[in-house]
Amino acid sequence: MVSQTLKSEKMHYGLDIGGTKIELAIFNSQLERVASWRLPTPQDDYQALLSTIAQMVVEADKKSNIKGTVGIGFPGYLDNQGRSVSANIASVNGQFIVKDTCAKLGRAVAFENDVKAFALSEARGGAAQSKDNALGVVVGTGFAGGLCIEGQLYKSKQNVSCEFGHVSLPAILQQRYQFPLRQCGCGLVGCVEEYLAGPGLLWMCSHFNTNYTSVPMLVKALRDNEAKAIEVMDIYIDCLGCYFAQLTLMYDPDIIVLGGGLSNIAEIYSRLPQVMQKYFFNGVIAPPVVAAMFGDSSGVRGAAILGRDNADNAAVQN
Repeated sequence: MVSQTLKSEKMHYGLDIGGTKIELAIFNSQLERVASWRLPTPQDDYQALLSTIAQMVVEADKKSNIKGTVGIGFPGYLDNQGRSVSANIASVNGQFIVKDTCAKLGRAVAFENDVKAFALSEARGGAAQSKDNALGVVVGTGFAGGLCIEGQLYKSKQNVSCEFGHVSLPAILQQRYQFPLRQCGCGLVGCVEEYLAGPGLLWMCSHFNTNYTSVPMLVKALRDNEAKAIEVMDIYIDCLGCYFAQLTLMYDPDIIVLGGGLSNIAEIYSRLPQVMQKYFFNGVIAPPVVAAMFGDSSGVRGAAILGRDNADNAAVQN
């Protein structure tokens, strides 16, 4: 329960809508988390999804004793008509989710891709604090990112910037490791996400004839110095390093901040800069690659920041 002493303090709600759960976290004006909880995501019923969001926000208002600001991160993006597009939650596709959510809640709501919300959180007080050009990359179920320039998210015409998980796998990697061109859920073939996201690492375990059926099993075997685990991780880090080198040449970030399940593999950080260096031409230096400061909480924190900024901007305009 939020302390009664916070009645007059502004409160900021961040919601992270995932394919299976919705998390709401309440943050105070110093962006300290004071409460959070989760509910299942109604995947196939758009109206039920809106009602669940409203239910959680009403509960947050009760806990806070104040009407808080709202920011939402979701696995998708808004097209240039304002319609939502998501591969994970089919019911939102084609819907005007911002307008509908604002109407349901009776207040302004900021919406952003969940991975970009993560990147914003790490650029504002996180692992990329004070960096002019910060690239956040989430390597988990999917593979995507967000670019922050001087603490602000880079915005693009169609809202698809940093969807680099759906760029084709470099030919040098496909040929070196004899990878087949895998079908991606986005409809394209050979997307990087199919090889470098968590399911892609597990696919590599099968491709190279191992018996590892989970990432934790692979990591344990790696730390036990099993030859097959070392082989798979060597190949995975080579592929990741090659692609991060390409991202560096595209965005030239001061720092790369990793989130998602695979970001918890400590061995990645010690080896990645050296591997990246192999894929640069002379004079280019690999940026630091670091773990997210706020871990799994970064997405909801970034959403809360978006909601706060949205309300502040509206107040200035009025």
